[in-house]
Amino acid sequence: MKKKIYIVLSLILLVGSYFLFFNGNNQEEFSPLIAKAVEEDFLISVTTTGELEAKNSVDIYAPMNLRKMGINQIKVSEMVDEGTILNEGDYVATLDPSEIGTEIRKLYGELAQKESDLKAAKLDTSLTMRGEREKLLNLKVELEENELELEQSKYEPPATQRKVQINLEKVQRNYEQATSNIVLKEQQAVAKVFKVQSDVMLIQDKVNRMEEVMKALTITAPQNGMLVYYESWNGKVKPGSTINTWNPVVAKIPDLSEMISKTYVNEIDISKISKQQKVNIKVDAFPDLELKGEVIAVANIGQDEEGGDAKVFEVKVKILTMDSVLKPSMTTSNEIMIETIEKAISIPIESVFSNDSVQFVYKIVGSEVEKQQVITGVSNSTSIIIKEGINKDEEIYLVPRKEDEELELKMIIKE
Repeated sequence: MKKKIYIVLSLILLVGSYFLFFNGNNQEEFSPLIAKAVEEDFLISVTTTGELEAKNSVDIYAPMNLRKMGINQIKVSEMVDEGTILNEGDYVATLDPSEIGTEIRKLYGELAQKESDLKAAKLDTSLTMRGEREKLLNLKVELEENELELEQSKYEPPATQRKVQINLEKVQRNYEQATSNIVLKEQQAVAKVFKVQSDVMLIQDKVNRMEEVMKALTITAPQNGMLVYYESWNGKVKPGSTINTWNPVVAKIPDLSEMISKTYVNEIDISKISKQQKVNIKVDAFPDLELKGEVIAVANIGQDEEGGDAKVFEVKVKILTMDSVLKPSMTTSNEIMIETIEKAISIPIESVFSNDSVQFVYKIVGSEVEKQQVITGVSNSTSIIIKEGINKDEEIYLVPRKEDEELELKMIIKE
């Protein structure tokens, strides 16, 4: 008998639990959320996500004369971790020396060839000038012999004297021409040697500069500070990255005494943003930290939004209340204050519905619901101003009940 009673009670409890569970769920499903119209100072703002960076920083460069050496790109072999605290002169990074090493070996080959050419030019010049001097000497001897012969021919017939005279004049002309030629040959030889010597000096100078660049591939910190990787158009410069020598920045050392939050505002809201607007800033890493800021720069030209089709404009916000915990690259939430409208009636923006060009709400009037037209004003990210249709403290549904959707729209009557 007791066993039957327990079975009956268990069934009653099970059925009761079933009805309570499903009725409770149904009740929750069909209990719409209610909001109240409030009258208060209405803040119009634009909220964006940003990233902290130093307002000023010192760039750390690769050797500046790489491009003059014919090197357009160079790879970063090693670099200390981002965020490393450095002292002036501390090691920062090493750039790949392979291309420069190849160029130096090539130049040494050219230098050896030019030095060999220089030796050959000097030897050739020496031999040529020796031959010219011997030729001039022989002509001088011949000239003296002819002068002596002319002196001795004064007792000879006139015809013989004339012949000797002609020979003397011929040798004299040859001697004068040889004297002139040796000067030209000497100048020519000097110019030839000078050209080869200049080539040697140019290559040697390039080798010296290349070796200086090779030493400069080990990069050190120009001052004390924290290392931050440089953000190029191709992403952060880090080990394995390639640096373009037209913009040879390897990393940065930021001045952490002044920081900004760099953010991007969409093209719809950018017309509301201007310099000197106040900004409330929160840092994702420190939820309880609230900072004050001010807009200091607004871009005039938009850019494509990453991963989207819209245009965005860069906006820089200066941090006015600095804190020692702030570090570059921390993510921020920036609420840019646009305008404050005093004593405005507002409701949650999601409680306003529209049908064609008419906006309306589901207003609670006693135990009834009215589908009431409203005239709206400006909005922010959460609320919208109501100019007509709703009064202070009146309640509305955020989500209407199914049966309320069929109600007749109550329009505002203009007097």
